[in-house]
Amino acid sequence: MNDNRTIEELNRSIRLKKTVNTTFLTIFIFAIAIIYFWPILYMFLSAFKTEHDAVSPAIFFTPTLETFKKVLGDRNMIGYLFNSLFQVIAGTLLCLLLGVPAAFALVFGKFKKRATNANVHLWFITTILLPPVAVIVPLYTLFQYLNLIDKPIGLLIIYVGFHVPIVVWMMHSFFSDVPLSILEAADIDGCSRFQQFFLIAVPLVRTGIVASGLLVAVFMWNEFFLAFNLTGNEAATLPVYMARFREQQGMFVAQLSAASTVVILPAVIFGWLSQKSLVKGLTAGAVKG
Repeated sequence: MNDNRTIEELNRSIRLKKTVNTTFLTIFIFAIAIIYFWPILYMFLSAFKTEHDAVSPAIFFTPTLETFKKVLGDRNMIGYLFNSLFQVIAGTLLCLLLGVPAAFALVFGKFKKRATNANVHLWFITTILLPPVAVIVPLYTLFQYLNLIDKPIGLLIIYVGFHVPIVVWMMHSFFSDVPLSILEAADIDGCSRFQQFFLIAVPLVRTGIVASGLLVAVFMWNEFFLAFNLTGNEAATLPVYMARFREQQGMFVAQLSAASTVVILPAVIFGWLSQKSLVKGLTAGAVKG
């Protein structure tokens, strides 16, 4: 009888300890999440305030849409929005069209030297580590010579050049998980390399393609440094608009918050709708048995 009570008390203490640990861990995670999310929440709330309430933070305020009317009524912002959409859509498609076949060739292609595949793959990875500030001077000189300054096509070329290595890097790991025996069987059945790529390999790595496209799209949407230095009034994107808005309008916190909310809203909505595909794509192949 005493042994049974002792076992019950031990199990009860273990459950209590687990409950306490889980409670403290949950509180800690929520605290970190609140700290991390607080700047975004403060920006969102400030967008519905007047300039007076935004400058001197007020907990209780009367929400207003006047600030959004001022921001959305700016024709310049609409132009910058279309520039960003053009860069993101066209740049992402081009990066996938170039990066996915390149990764397939690096994994399943045969070069004269065995080390060529690994060397080219390493070269793509090292270009990801290259900071844009290291090449901005020669890029600006080249763009000026080719008359590409403040041209959408010029910025698109740079974006594709900087982000294709990211697609190659990600897709290389996905193609590496495709069994070579499947492609060998298709080769025996008479499938060309073109058919093996489109009919067999691409459907097997579609989650990786989605994840790569989403990641590149987010990077292009948020990119500021290259757009700020290589564009003017015609081809500038939304991040550049935000910087100029602050310089021209001064410290109008409410208008800055409203503009920032409008800028991040499409990315947040799109990321929320596609989070399952993104998480699945980024984690696929992370554990190999």
